[in-house]
This record gives sequence, structure tokens and C-alpha cells, in this order.
Amino acid sequence: MEETVDRISSLPDEILTHILSFVTTKESVQTSILSKRWRNIWVSVPVLKFEYDNEDFDGDTGEDLKFDQFVNGVLQNRRALLDTVIYDCYFEHSTWEPSTEWLDRVALLMPRVIRVYVVAEYFKCPDSVFSCSSLESLNLSLHTPIDQFIDVSPKSIALPCLKTLKLCALELGDNFMQQLFTGCPALESLTLHSCILYTSDIFSNVLKNLTLFDCSQNTQTLRVSCPGLVSLSIFSSDYNIGCISLDNMASLVNADIALVGFDDFLDHDKLPNPRLVSGLSNATCLVLHLEYPPELQVQWKKDIANCTTFKNLKSLKIMSHDMIGDFDSIACFLWHSPALQHLTLITEGISDTHEEARQDLCFQREYLEEVTISCYNDDELASKLVSMVGRCVKTIGNIIIS
Repeated sequence: MEETVDRISSLPDEILTHILSFVTTKESVQTSILSKRWRNIWVSVPVLKFEYDNEDFDGDTGEDLKFDQFVNGVLQNRRALLDTVIYDCYFEHSTWEPSTEWLDRVALLMPRVIRVYVVAEYFKCPDSVFSCSSLESLNLSLHTPIDQFIDVSPKSIALPCLKTLKLCALELGDNFMQQLFTGCPALESLTLHSCILYTSDIFSNVLKNLTLFDCSQNTQTLRVSCPGLVSLSIFSSDYNIGCISLDNMASLVNADIALVGFDDFLDHDKLPNPRLVSGLSNATCLVLHLEYPPELQVQWKKDIANCTTFKNLKSLKIMSHDMIGDFDSIACFLWHSPALQHLTLITEGISDTHEEARQDLCFQREYLEEVTISCYNDDELASKLVSMVGRCVKTIGNIIIS
């Protein structure tokens, strides 16, 4: 009988560790029982993936402890430097407070990427994470079952190689932004998702991509000044147009803005003149979700009126529940955007209004290459919008109705 040849085990260590980097660390460690050849291969795998969900064990804290010991044991046996550490763990059905000492050990192993996603009643992120000199990408998503926010206030931040940062469900202290941009001179991409911000300024000369998604602001206004910013995305049910000021956005190419909230506690008459839309005047591609309540229409139109020219704007997409009511704003963009080629109008859901199309629009631009209108099978509304756009544009190359 011909003897079976184990070709996989004969591969070099570098290839075996690369293969094991695609499985979880638990599975990687389990290969140590295969043979003497495999006994210590897992110790040098460049990627660590810890995955755990205590719902699989009916919230048994004994299993939580075993997992915690496993994570710490892996790091204690680790000697080789790391490339990536991924920690996706759910302690939602337990009062267990997971250890974070392993993160101190991770920082010493000079990883390039750290991604931590945790659901737990408490999780203290150690300061060592914010002083890891090799780190290029950091993703921290720290959630609590009762929707509280975990405070992140490191004593200092020193991440000279960090290019990408994503923070989710965190409470960021007064000095966090200043520390961040001072201590991360290479930071190019920043995403803040469902965070509480205690700052009134986001200022960076090197940031290229900024996303603010459903964050809450503990100051009345937020000023964003990033001359190198290329892409901006803001979605919030808490902010409104009077709260955000965009300044010095000379490099902006793409922007996607959706402000759908209204803060009843703010005195909107006392807010400074808005500079949100007018701060987007250098954008090439612009997406706007016009979901503001009637109380903010005056501020919105005031901001539009402050605009000079969207000299670079080639593509404009507008989403609204009341496209006819918002057509003043659309017409303003048509008038102020001489390079505009593509206009897309999307009614988000079934429109609740069928106002008569305005007849008093008193200007016409020469040409638009393409107009796309999506009205969710509302042919009457689509026809009105085509008519209204037609009164603002002498020649339209192509009209698409979907």
C-alpha cells in the first residue's frame, strides 16, 4: 500500500502561518495537536482573531472566564511581532467584565492593525492602545447592553503611523480631538459613529476622509476646518443646519450630508449664520438629504443664499420627501453650479404633497447632460419635476425616470 505524503506539513513555516492567519486563533491553536511539526506554528501566526459570544453558553460567566484566560494565555506565549489583532466579543448576557490587560501585551508586539468590537457592561480601553508606535489602523467599537457610553480619555495620544481611525459608541472627552490631531500626524481617515463629542472643533491639515454618523454634540455648534479633506459624510438625527460650520474645505471632492433632526432645546434664532452648504462650494459630487423640519427651512435658505458659486460641482443628488417644496433649493444649485452635468432627484418614500409646480422661476441655464428622477411610481410628481427642471434648463441631454 502506497504511503500517504503530508505535503502541507512540509511547507515552510512562513506559508503555514499565512494559511492560519485566515482562521480564528482558537482554530489556529487547535492545530498544535496535529503533529510535532505543528506544535508551535500557531505561536508565530501574524494575525490573531478572537471571537466569542456568551449567548452560546446561556450567559455562563464560567465560560467568560475560560475565554478571558485563553486570550491572555495566547498573548503570554506570543513572541513574534503581530500584524493584525481582531477581537469580536459579545458579553451581552453576562455581568462579566472582560480583562483588557491583553491589549497592553498586544501593544508591545507592534501590530499594524487593531480592531476591537465588544458588547459588555464595562470595558476599559488601556492607554497603551493610544501609544502604539506601529499602529496604522485602529477600530474601537465598545457597546453596552443598556446604551450607556464608554468614556475614552487617554492621558496622551502618540500614534505617529496611524492613518485610519474608527470609533463607535464612545464618549470622547474635552481634549480628545486636540490630542488626536496633535498625536496622529499621519491620520488620513476618521470615522465617528454614534459617539458623544465634547468638542466644538475638528481641525486638521492632513485629514482626507471624515465621517460623522449619528453623533451627539455637547456643545451648541461644531466647526469643521480641514483644508486637505477630500471626502465628507455627515448623517445625524441630532444636529441641524444651524449647528455645523464648514470652513476651509479647499480640497473637497465628495460630500454626503443628511441632517434629519431638530433640537427643541436650542434657541435657533441665536445660532450663528449657518455655513454648512456654503462650506461645500468646492465639492465635485454632492449628495443632500433634505429632511429638515419646517422650523429650519429659513436657516437652510439663508445658508444657500450665502453661497457664491459651486464652481467644481458636476454631480448633484437630492433626496427629499417634499421635492416640490424643496425646489427653491434645487433651483439655487442649478443657478450657482455652472459646471453641473448630472442632476438626480429621489423622493424618499411616497410624497405627501402635490403642490402646484412653481411658475415664477426666472432664470435658465444653458445645458444639463443628464437628469434622473425617481418618484416610486408617482407619475404625476415625476411629470411636475420634469416640467420644473425644464423651466430652469434650456437643453437637457437625457432624462431618466425610474
